[in-house]
Amino acid sequence: MNKVRRRSINNIKANIARLKKEITDVSSELSIVLDQEQDAFDNMPEGLQSSYRGMCSEDAIDLMEEAIDSLDDAIKSLGDIL
Repeated sequence: MNKVRRRSINNIKANIARLKKEITDVSSELSIVLDQEQDAFDNMPEGLQSSYRGMCSEDAIDLMEEAIDSLDDAIKSLGDIL
C-alpha cells in the first residue's frame, strides 16, 4: 500500500470514529428526552393516558425507542468497521 492510500484509509478511519462519537452523543441526548417523555406519560392520570394526548405521547416514546435502537445499530456497525 502506498503512502497516498494509507493516508486515505487513516482519514476514513478518523471520520468513522468522529461519526461514531457524534451518533453516540445524539443517542444519549435522545435517551434523556425519551426518559422525560416516559416520566411525563407515567405521571398522567389514567384517563389522560388513554386520550389523544396520551396516545401521541406513547407514539413518540415508541418512535424514540426505535430511533435509539437504530442509532445503536449504526454505532455497532461503525465500530465493526474500525
